[in-house]
Amino acid sequence: MTQFREICGMRNVIGAIDCSHIRIKKVPGEVSRYYINRKGHFSLNVQVICDASLRIRDIIVHWRGSTHDSKIFQESRIKQRFEEGEFKGRLLGDSDYPCIPYLFTPLLNPSTPREERYNQLHKLTRNY
Repeated sequence: MTQFREICGMRNVIGAIDCSHIRIKKVPGEVSRYYINRKGHFSLNVQVICDASLRIRDIIVHWRGSTHDSKIFQESRIKQRFEEGEFKGRLLGDSDYPCIPYLFTPLLNPSTPREERYNQLHKLTRNY
């Protein structure tokens, strides 16, 4: 938490979460369509959580390219562990994730200077 706070002053952050599409060769058979991502490539959608030192703390590698980031998180063991109170702190994610007490996302339509500042700090911290 201290390292994340030193980046931009965001408190209680223990990790940043995101998914990335890893290109793969065409999958044979009828299931191949499920591996096509929104850009039309065959891929796996890989979810990663990193700490402030960019060390991977959690990784999920088995989801098809057509799977949305929020679905991967919804079905993940890490979500269950947060729900069970195993961690003290929160993750930072992009707007593909739900905004819940242990996973903060940017505000979609900031309307005050404070909300704009939150989005700026969120982006700087997450993309550090």
